[in-house]
Amino acid sequence: MPSLPIIAAQGTPCWQSVIRTENFDLLSAYDNPHLYFAVPKAASLATRLDGSPVFFLEFFSDKNDPNIDNSLYAMIEMALEQDGDLSDAYDILSKVRSGTTLLPLTFTTGSYVHVECGDSHASAPFAWESARRATINARISLLTARLLFGALATGGVTIARAAIECEVPAVLPRLEATIRFNARDVPDALRTALNPVGASLAFDALVRFLDNPPTALFRFDGEPVPAGIGLGLALAGRFRHFFGRFAPCPRIDDGPHITLDQSADAIPDSTTWDLRTPLMTGVPVFLRYDPFGFVAGRTTRDRVTAFTPVPLLPDELRTRHLTVASGLPQSFVNCNQIAVTVRVNKDVSASGSTEARSIVLYPAQPRSTTLDLKYAKINSAKPYSTSVKVVGESDVTDGPWSDRTDDYLFVDASQLSVTYVTVRATIELLQDAEISFAFTVAPDQTRMSGALDAAHPEATYLLGATDAPMRLSISARDPANLANVIKLDLPCRPVELDMTSFHEYGTQSVRIVVQFHDDTTLARLEFAVESDDAERVVLGFTPATPEGQFNYFAASLFRRRYRFREYTGEDDSSTAWSAFLAPGQDLHIGMYRGGARQEPAPARQGASE
Repeated sequence: MPSLPIIAAQGTPCWQSVIRTENFDLLSAYDNPHLYFAVPKAASLATRLDGSPVFFLEFFSDKNDPNIDNSLYAMIEMALEQDGDLSDAYDILSKVRSGTTLLPLTFTTGSYVHVECGDSHASAPFAWESARRATINARISLLTARLLFGALATGGVTIARAAIECEVPAVLPRLEATIRFNARDVPDALRTALNPVGASLAFDALVRFLDNPPTALFRFDGEPVPAGIGLGLALAGRFRHFFGRFAPCPRIDDGPHITLDQSADAIPDSTTWDLRTPLMTGVPVFLRYDPFGFVAGRTTRDRVTAFTPVPLLPDELRTRHLTVASGLPQSFVNCNQIAVTVRVNKDVSASGSTEARSIVLYPAQPRSTTLDLKYAKINSAKPYSTSVKVVGESDVTDGPWSDRTDDYLFVDASQLSVTYVTVRATIELLQDAEISFAFTVAPDQTRMSGALDAAHPEATYLLGATDAPMRLSISARDPANLANVIKLDLPCRPVELDMTSFHEYGTQSVRIVVQFHDDTTLARLEFAVESDDAERVVLGFTPATPEGQFNYFAASLFRRRYRFREYTGEDDSSTAWSAFLAPGQDLHIGMYRGGARQEPAPARQGASE
């Protein structure tokens, strides 16, 4: 089983340790205890400045009279945002893990919207524009659209549901175990046990089933692994990685679904998985999402629906109306063009010749466009094939041809033959720091570099297929003192940087220890924060309670220090402040008749003098 190169694996999200909060699951990083990733649990419908929802349902009809019964198909457009305040999650994390960095997890591929109304279900792919926002422009079945149209009119949106499926790229839990099974028999046995009549099975059900795997199918080398410590996810993630793929879920209540394809003949009957070996793969998760109740409460159906006439051509029955949409970023730096070619072979085309059309997806292209593909026969399956071409600065990469038969073509990173990495920064961070980055293969070997600012808050770079494993080095510089630099060393993956990406921001904690001298019995100390000098805290100490803790919030990456002085009253202008001190180590103070002053930490007991 393939393992991860250490240089590529270090700092990637990992399911080994998860801190669960109300709005996020906080995943630790592999081989980096000071880095965590926030996986959201819910999404909400985005709104415009006037508070109206970003939602639109459009029917395409071949009749002049607007009527859903005469429609050919429907498109749904909606913008969504991840729920939850990352600062709240960072505060929770800082209480259990000091000196940590928290990054929002960036979803790259494997994102789908599921829309359900009554017994009708539709699924469509989409791509996140950033780590926290996405716009969905998807074609849905006419039956689903009709049910939604009726539900929005009556306010009966309880029958309409939606969910967001995302793929979390992370290292699976690692366990001290090796497990053996028959690769030819087990996938069929799992399908039979979990969904004997369906074409797919629920991933969450597979995780629960494999948390206590049946001995008739699996054998441990040594002692079996007890349930409840990650075995189910470790096994289910591997089955999805090596045998499975995405499948539309029949019901939203079932959660994400996958198929388990029969193993190839080249795979040996007896397969062994060493669960100690790190394996990075995608794990499907659902985000809670309820756009319809929000729409019904904020606006009327007529404002969020429309009918667009589509002329009925004589050869309409021999035409496929193909909607092409893209989830590719528009911030490439070293890419000249990305285009998809749609081809209808001569043996099925109306002209008797191979027909091919190319659509430019980058530079900027409308979110979706429609192609009319002409075929020779009315009752044909109307097949076509696609290939994606990427034109870099020095080379051109043609992707393989893929055969298709559906009416909706969505192009995202998964269909490119090359990979890319997008680096983004929030406006709040760019107001506090100058952000630059570099792609490195070694500490002193930089392949590419760039910088972000308020006018260009994101940049995307193509990575060569033959490039050695790289790391992403982030530098945040103090605009007032460019020599003051904070660095992050991250895996070479898409990332969105926020203030919480740096442990210098946010909640800070200092343990205070007072040593009393000269028969003093009380110490009252006032503390002030560098980023907000008006925020003052007074703490009291006695010989019976000589220790305490000063907690404060650093609102700037570069103004995180604090200072103290003895507090003698409201008007303390005559009492001098200490120098600014950095958090991260205990503060030892000696209290004397002449006042309070900082002292070095006492030598540890047993240390040599």
